[in-house]
Amino acid sequence: MALDNSEVLKNLQEQLVQVQQQLETGRATMFRLQGAIEVLQQIEDSKVEAPTEVVDGGEVETPPAEG
Repeated sequence: MALDNSEVLKNLQEQLVQVQQQLETGRATMFRLQGAIEVLQQIEDSKVEAPTEVVDGGEVETPPAEG
């Protein structure tokens, strides 16, 4: 049984709509992942920076490096 052009066209249009919806879902997921990665990267980067302390007299002292 051969399909006529109108039926094939309808099927292709439905597939296009489904793929467009999947792309939008994928984009939204990608943006959420990028945001989470950026936040976690900032947290990790802040751990690497040496914290400074203000001591009596107002001078700033950096604690000695561990290790």
